[in-house]
Amino acid sequence: MSLAIIEINDSGHCCGNEMGEIFISPGYAFLTNDGIETGDIALKKSFLSPQKSFNQFWRQLSLSPVSYPTNKVRHNADLAFQQLTDLYNQLNKPSEIIFAIPGSFDRQQLSIILGLAKALSFKVLGLVDSAVAAVSHFESKDKVSDTKHFVHLDIQLHQTVFTQLQKNQGIIKRTCVDIVTNLGITTFYDDWARHIADKFIKEYRFDPLHTAEGEQQLYNLLPKWLEKLNLSSETLAVLDSPQGTYQLAIHLDELLKESTKKINQLKKKFASTVKSGDILVASHRLLLLPGISEQLAKFHILKKDAAVFGSLENSQEIMQDQENMHLVISLNNLIPNTPETSNLTSMKLPTHILYRHEAIEIGNILYFDLQGDSLRFAQSQISKKSIFLVGNNLYINDEDRNKKEKVQLRLGEVITVGSESFQLIRVT
Repeated sequence: MSLAIIEINDSGHCCGNEMGEIFISPGYAFLTNDGIETGDIALKKSFLSPQKSFNQFWRQLSLSPVSYPTNKVRHNADLAFQQLTDLYNQLNKPSEIIFAIPGSFDRQQLSIILGLAKALSFKVLGLVDSAVAAVSHFESKDKVSDTKHFVHLDIQLHQTVFTQLQKNQGIIKRTCVDIVTNLGITTFYDDWARHIADKFIKEYRFDPLHTAEGEQQLYNLLPKWLEKLNLSSETLAVLDSPQGTYQLAIHLDELLKESTKKINQLKKKFASTVKSGDILVASHRLLLLPGISEQLAKFHILKKDAAVFGSLENSQEIMQDQENMHLVISLNNLIPNTPETSNLTSMKLPTHILYRHEAIEIGNILYFDLQGDSLRFAQSQISKKSIFLVGNNLYINDEDRNKKEKVQLRLGEVITVGSESFQLIRVT
């Protein structure tokens, strides 16, 4: 039996399994002569033929007929089914799946998801609130109070979700969900794309939004520019045109100024949601919008696999009877706060790998690969080899050897790849 997690969020469905494999697929669909394409390939065509592109089918998930039905698409559920099919195949057809779902989904939409899953050949073990799963293993440094209150911020393509949670005596539960509608990734991207296009017009009399190809090029490159603006206040934007290559500087403060009204909307909701003493955590998706979370407050940014690993770690508790499936909105902490348990776990579990006299943190997952005559390690750049944490156990996965095999690791073990090797160590 193989278990996988699908975290539903149309700005990037995060999918993972017990082997430590993680991938992200945006909630886009594109109609072709042969069928429906979804994910990255659909996103990269979305501006070339807008009438064939869809990106609101998860937010508007229903069985109501679409405005212009075709023989392939009668309603949004058809598009969601195709993307679920693609995610299922990309996960290597697991026999069991847990869905981590944001609090913005209503009961009818949850029922539709279960119905779509039933049409595929896997068993749904359970449904869990994605914010609850993501925060379930978050360790706060605040030891003042036994009861802790969290506000989890996440963003989708077309809306933003604030989830309030309470953690007491090892139990974390969702207490409230607030949704800012019509304010998501695409809202900011559209503002910023227009601003950048205006700069190219002013500087070069070149409008990248004038043609479908130019618009697609700009939107394809925009996330890469924004990623750099997470590290610097400005970056260089380079676009190709029929007349040649143009480049200019993009400044973060200019983009934020362009979205002042939308940021003020978020500030208003933030002010009415957050109370003094709340611990602020945000999904990794906020990094897609540099500077936005900082306009509100200082957030702890969670790793991209937080909800996936939270679901894996709590899979036994999330598991439900097939006839009485409901959304789980509370979880127990896996590790009891007893000295015996915590000391035993910490003594055995490696935290770093030692390679060429350098200690590299493992975290939830560490990818590695042999490049030339040396090993390369990364927590975000996916490769076929990985070391990953599930519960209180550390595993290694090597797709080059056996895709379905995971091997448990122990402190002090030496891993050899080609002519190179590294050791599992603990750094305190």
